[in-house]
Amino acid sequence: MVRTLLMAVALVAALGRAGDASAQAGSQAATPKPGDPSGIYLCEGTNPDGHHYRGIVQIAAVEDTFLVRWTLADDVEVTGVGILQNNMLSVSYFGGTPAVVVYKVDADKLVGEWTMGGAEGHTYAETLTRMPEGTVPQIQQKPRRKPAHTEPVAGSISV
Repeated sequence: MVRTLLMAVALVAALGRAGDASAQAGSQAATPKPGDPSGIYLCEGTNPDGHHYRGIVQIAAVEDTFLVRWTLADDVEVTGVGILQNNMLSVSYFGGTPAVVVYKVDADKLVGEWTMGGAEGHTYAETLTRMPEGTVPQIQQKPRRKPAHTEPVAGSISV
């Protein structure tokens, strides 16, 4: 658990640095290299319960790998790490359970399928559409639910 949290913190920190570097590089180069999926995308997909979701995805190159951050309409953020090979971007992430998504990289779209632990062999669709440089898609926020009433937990944790 501690190792997972430390890895998540390291990924988020690296994504922030990669985003800073890509923002600086973006001022020098207006378009990404051909085949490079780095950028900001509008994300649309289908959940296991059949409901559709939307969000924003940021992909940043770090050496020969990519850091991917999904921000969904309900303020859920998930970060993953991926590799690009033969126009296929494969990303592993943890959003409550281990999961993987594989995208086919086309000009301004990434068309993918994802699955997660407990999906019983099912896959789900997700499409990323590149946003023009300098624009950020607006995602309609769902009303926030009130948090459930919880009681403090007594005890200790040792590592």
